[in-house]
Amino acid sequence: MLIKGTALVWCGDEEHELREGGIVYLPRNVPHAYRITSERADLLMIATPGGIEGMFRHAGRDVTTPRPDGFEIPKSLLSEASELYGGVILGPPR
Repeated sequence: MLIKGTALVWCGDEEHELREGGIVYLPRNVPHAYRITSERADLLMIATPGGIEGMFRHAGRDVTTPRPDGFEIPKSLLSEASELYGGVILGPPR
């Protein structure tokens, strides 16, 4: 669910444009990607079965502290986290 902001989401051959409150389902083992199209976005992600949250913890930041100015997740760290938790990065979003 996109709580704040806008995004484009690709799942297989489908493309979805999300606005605040938008929801998209991304089935397991179907290539997917997203691009945040607003300056900032807040997302709520639910994954079952669990386990992928470790990837986000590995590559992300502690949300109990203020977001640092200019915060970005380095691509190398995202790639490392994805590999550790069974993901495969096929390339950047379209």
